[in-house]
Amino acid sequence: MSTAVISRKPERTALDAQIRRAKAVLRELRDVLEDLEDRRELAAAKKRNAGKTGTPWRQAAKEIGL
Repeated sequence: MSTAVISRKPERTALDAQIRRAKAVLRELRDVLEDLEDRRELAAAKKRNAGKTGTPWRQAAKEIGL
């Protein structure tokens, strides 16, 4: 009978590293999605308020010549 002990620690370490990396990737994706949603909301607001006087971004655009 063999008395060899099966070591699972390296497998566990590799799995933990994969899990940490996957969580980091998910955080990055969440941040990108939030940025895209913000851009979409800003574009919609600009379109909704286009040409209206008193719109801060429109006033700033006039000042810089847009």
